[in-house]
Amino acid sequence: MVIPTERLDFPALAAGDGPVVVCWHGFPDHPLSFAPLAERLVAAGHRVIAPFLRGHHPTTFDQLPFADGLTLAADAAAVNAALSPDPLDVIGHDIGAGIAGRLAAIWPERVRRVITMSVPPPAALRTIFDDPAQQQRFFYLWMFQVPRVAESLLNDTLLTYLWRTWSPGLEVPAYVRNAYADPALRSNSLKLYRANFDRTLHDPALAPLAEVSERPAPIPMLVLAGADDGCITPDSYADAATGLAPGSRVDIVPGAGHFLQLDRPDEVAALALDWLR
Repeated sequence: MVIPTERLDFPALAAGDGPVVVCWHGFPDHPLSFAPLAERLVAAGHRVIAPFLRGHHPTTFDQLPFADGLTLAADAAAVNAALSPDPLDVIGHDIGAGIAGRLAAIWPERVRRVITMSVPPPAALRTIFDDPAQQQRFFYLWMFQVPRVAESLLNDTLLTYLWRTWSPGLEVPAYVRNAYADPALRSNSLKLYRANFDRTLHDPALAPLAEVSERPAPIPMLVLAGADDGCITPDSYADAATGLAPGSRVDIVPGAGHFLQLDRPDEVAALALDWLR
């Protein structure tokens, strides 16, 4: 399906009928990684819609002039508004977790229940770079800042390493390999990471929202992390409560890595359905 919004027409995967759950993916990933979770949510009576991030589908490759977190959060708000006049449930994984957290912080009227996976809430990320071991795990983030080096090293070998390291025992799905074979997608993925430091990739029209976006969202959130995550380890969530509203919860999923919706879909679906109820 395609979701027309005032900002962009967003290609999305969709299944089921019932209350809508919007799922936002991360890097290096694809909306199809939500399929096992979506199957279980659909069986429980939900409609699951998983949009492609701006710039991550062939029809939007040329629509990423800005790549900052506020741009992606504004996209999510526009998608929710286009899908329903009522607040919608939102699940975000990896980069999608930041999208969901900032959406809830800036536009809480657009969301009903929020679940984030594999990244602490934005308001609790201020100290994550204080840990040298975490800086080492984030080697790719620093490497992506180097022109030409990043473009040459963001390849199938790196994808394999990241997936196997982040979710031990998990192989890169063919749909991810096929998607990242396109140089345009790789270039746009790098843009998202370069926007962490390059202010020219920030939309100046959204700049006033930055003051709100990194504060705790005013609504409770369920934060899920994999016990075996090799990208952001469980100890990184020790202070997550400081970035969450009262009533929020942080659950560490045993036996799950970074891609916990693929590693442990039954457990993640059970936690998600309980929270959405």
